[in-house]
Amino acid sequence: MENSVIQFKRLLRFSGMFNIIGAFLLIIPKVYESYLFFFNRLNTSMGLGGNSISIPSDIFHTLFINTAGIDLVLIGIIVLLISKDPLNRTNRFIILCNGIGRSVFAVIIGYYAISQELIRIFVIIAAIDFLITVGFIYYLLRTKKFVKKHIYEKHD
Repeated sequence: MENSVIQFKRLLRFSGMFNIIGAFLLIIPKVYESYLFFFNRLNTSMGLGGNSISIPSDIFHTLFINTAGIDLVLIGIIVLLISKDPLNRTNRFIILCNGIGRSVFAVIIGYYAISQELIRIFVIIAAIDFLITVGFIYYLLRTKKFVKKHIYEKHD
């Protein structure tokens, strides 16, 4: 079972770093524009299709992008912190909530990719988020019977 816990921790670390690395540049005013253009170029070079991302022309939408970047980085930090003890009941609830959020994100990206022709590179990101969720559920179920033992060990 210890091997499953180690693998679970690795998945959580990957998930946290995926958020941090993927969203950090969205935080920085003006830099996020180059980052969005990068996705356009990457999407085009891969021949994935969809409408290019445009840079917002008003400050509210710019602020929203920066705030989303902050939120995603903070979520990544939280996941990194809880990766130290994925058997803790509170941490498991956070992991489950994170997985649900990732799945909702993936569905919303799918919706926009189909209905609004969002660049398809984001479908790849959504697929990674969905696979992370599948991994979370797998390890949450796989380690479920060890949670009680873990709690008793912490209190001894």
